[in-house]
Amino acid sequence: MTKDRWDTLLDQDWSDAWETLPEAPELVPRNKTAQITLRLPATLLARIKRVAQVRALPYHVLVRSWLVDALRQPGTPNLVASEAAAQTEQLNIKLEQAVLDGLKKRGHELGQPYHRIAREWIEWETTQAELALGIDSTPASQPPIKELMVLLLHAANQQGNSAVRGMTRLQKLLFVVEQKLASQSAFYAYNFGPFNEEVNDAERALEVAGFIKSAEPEASGPPSFQEMMATVTERATSDEGGSKIVEFALSTRGHEAAERLRQSSPAYEQLFTFVEAIKKEWDTPNLTDLVARVYEAYPKYAEKSVIREEVERRGRRGRRSH
Repeated sequence: MTKDRWDTLLDQDWSDAWETLPEAPELVPRNKTAQITLRLPATLLARIKRVAQVRALPYHVLVRSWLVDALRQPGTPNLVASEAAAQTEQLNIKLEQAVLDGLKKRGHELGQPYHRIAREWIEWETTQAELALGIDSTPASQPPIKELMVLLLHAANQQGNSAVRGMTRLQKLLFVVEQKLASQSAFYAYNFGPFNEEVNDAERALEVAGFIKSAEPEASGPPSFQEMMATVTERATSDEGGSKIVEFALSTRGHEAAERLRQSSPAYEQLFTFVEAIKKEWDTPNLTDLVARVYEAYPKYAEKSVIREEVERRGRRGRRSH
């Protein structure tokens, strides 16, 4: 190219032509699919699953269709304030890359995080689907075990302590709460009284999410005979006889989540008051007193207990000493 030709090209105004040029190709080909991870309240996820069950669809497919439909709307859907309950559940949704790009673009236009936009759209679509299908949108009669655990660890006992020492104590207190709330129970009679695997699973999930801090891990299954006997007999009078007892307590983040859950509705405020009253009444310093009282109040759950006689004997001896 001659110097004159070069100078001519540089002097020419290319602004109008620039706009007509095609988009440059991607330097690195993008994946056709992507994934969005959302944090949802357990109550909202339960509502989504109910709608999906009625429609006979996988709930992941249903949520994906909601997001796609929302992006196709020319305007912005009537967004509602997202539930104030603790966002303890994780929902992973696979999307077309173009859909995720559109979601990010809409979030930029609205000046809000796209995760929040997606969550609010999902909640709005859930409400609309419930109205169309005649589904009750109120929380189930039995709140999720995670929410009960968060409220229990946020409440103080008679001594003013919110932490709960030991999985045995945590299991028994949540069992009493559940029994007082509903006629049906997820607990069942086991070797050491009422037991529910969901309690261990919920504690683990809340710990991973940063809501619960514990001194050291415990086994996810029922305790062994030796462990239970050590807990009930050797540590019953003081709860300080063994260093292996795990203390479960909410982190700062957990207490904040509990307060949001508590203030989210009058129903949850009443639930917290109810849970706190049970904790003050049942969470006694002597673990044997708690276990013995549970056995006495709910005998069918103690039928398979291999330590029932020992617990009852120590419980009677403790009551005589008072």
